[in-house]
Amino acid sequence: MFFVAIILWVVMLVAIVATLAARGERGRDRSTGLGPAGWAGVAVLCGLLGFGAFAWSGVKSVPPKSIGVPVSLGHVGTGYYTSGAHETWNPFLHLAIINETIQTTTFQVGGTPAQGQLPGTGQCSGALPVRIGGQQQACAKITIQWQVRPDAAATLFSDYANQGDLMTTIENALVIRELELVVNQQVGDYDPITDYQSVVGTSSQNSQFTAFGPEILKTMQADIGNQIIVKSVLFPYMGYSAQVEGKLQQIQQAYANYAIASENVKVNHQNALAFAQLGTPNLNQLVAQCLQDSRENKTSPMGCFPGQASGLQLSK
Repeated sequence: MFFVAIILWVVMLVAIVATLAARGERGRDRSTGLGPAGWAGVAVLCGLLGFGAFAWSGVKSVPPKSIGVPVSLGHVGTGYYTSGAHETWNPFLHLAIINETIQTTTFQVGGTPAQGQLPGTGQCSGALPVRIGGQQQACAKITIQWQVRPDAAATLFSDYANQGDLMTTIENALVIRELELVVNQQVGDYDPITDYQSVVGTSSQNSQFTAFGPEILKTMQADIGNQIIVKSVLFPYMGYSAQVEGKLQQIQQAYANYAIASENVKVNHQNALAFAQLGTPNLNQLVAQCLQDSRENKTSPMGCFPGQASGLQLSK
C-alpha cells in the first residue's frame, strides 16, 4: 500500500501542475477536456487516496496471545505491541511475533534402574542429569512453567533471534541452562540415604526433598525474573543408581521389621498383664485366650487346642 500511496501522490503532483497550466491558458486541456477545476479535483482525490493508502500501510496486527517487537530497516526498537491492530504510521516497520502463552518444559524419567546403572540403561532418558552428595549422579524428574515477560520481549529478540524458532532458542539458551545450574546447586549436597533414615526414624521431621521445588522456583525467579516469568516448578521425583536404591529398600525393610517387633512386644506385654490378672491359668483359660488372640490377629485357631502339634502346654 505504501507504493500505491507514492503513485497516487505522483499523480497528484502532475494534476497540480496541470491545474496551474490550465489556469494560465484559461481554457480546457484539449487532450483531456479538463479545466483548472477538473485538474484541481483530480489532485485533491489523489491526495486523499494516497493519504489513505499510506495510513493503511502503517497498520500492523499482532495475533492473540502474542507480543509484537518493532523492527524497522533491521533495527530492533524499544517497547512492544500487544494483541490486536495498531496504527504505527511507519510503512517500513515490521513486527516480530513472540509467543506470550505459558510454556511447559518437562524432564521426564524414562526406564527403570538396572544393576549399577541409572534409570534408562545408564542414561537419564529425558530426565535432567544432576549431581548429588558424594558426587553421585541422579536423574531428576522436573517440570517448569514459564512465560516471556512483555517488557523484555525486545531484549530477548535482540539476544536470541536467529533463523530457527525463537521460543525454542529462548528455552534452550536461557530457561534450561538456568534450571540445570539451579537444580545442581540445590541438590549438590543432598544425601538420600541420610535423609531417608531421618524421615523414617522420626515421625515429625520432613524430608529435605520437599523443600527443593520451592527453593528452585524462588532462585529461578530471582535469576531470570527480569526477562522470564517463572510460574511454577514441580520436582516430585529423583532416580538414583541401583546401589542407592538398594540401600533405601534395606532401610525401609529394617524399619518395617522394627515396627513389627515393637508391636509383638506390646502384644506380649498385654498378654502378660492378662495372665497376671487370671492368676495361675488352667487349660480352659489358655484355650480361650488363644482363640481370642486368633480372632483379633486373623490367624488359624488350630494351634489353640492341646496336642502334640499345637505346642500348647501348661507350665508347672
